[in-house]
Amino acid sequence: KVFWDSAEEEQLLKYALKSNIVLGRIIYYLRAWIAYMFRDYKLASRMVEEERQYITDGCCYLAPTFLKPISVFVAGLISFELLHKTDDVKWMEIAEASMKEMETCAAHAPSNYKHKLLLLQAESAFLSGEDNDAAKLYDSAIKAADDNGFIQDQAVACERAGIFHLKRDNTSTASHYYGQAHNAYLKLGAEKKASHLRLQCPF
Repeated sequence: KVFWDSAEEEQLLKYALKSNIVLGRIIYYLRAWIAYMFRDYKLASRMVEEERQYITDGCCYLAPTFLKPISVFVAGLISFELLHKTDDVKWMEIAEASMKEMETCAAHAPSNYKHKLLLLQAESAFLSGEDNDAAKLYDSAIKAADDNGFIQDQAVACERAGIFHLKRDNTSTASHYYGQAHNAYLKLGAEKKASHLRLQCPF
């Protein structure tokens, strides 16, 4: 297994859920985010589902203020990716709830959340086949993330834009965005992710 899906990670999560509710919520978020970044959508979706069930079962202690919006954001990204492969209504509900949450966050703190909202909107347009809108929204998300210093989100937005254009057979444009993503990951210091992107790159 890869480093984010090891027996040790499973044991840590089980321990946290029994002894430290906040730590458990943070682990769910981090594992979902890392799995999504490395395109391990099976694990990513499991983390989202387990956390939702955990909350439904009554373990809804308040998480740190910063955690809810970013967890919702990541769940939205995962949901939109899954919706390219399934029509399960629960993922659409999560995706729509994520956009609604980001709309609220962006209204109060645009420098922190506008780019996240734009990226979710780009993913929604991608899913709906609204190609012109999707292309513009990806560019807006990339610019907003760059303007406000969110290099990691800028990198993800570039990668998603590359995936979008590749699926539309715009190979040269996709290559451009993949290159931007690779450079952003290296700037962030995420060398393992940059290497992963090179391996995933079809060019």
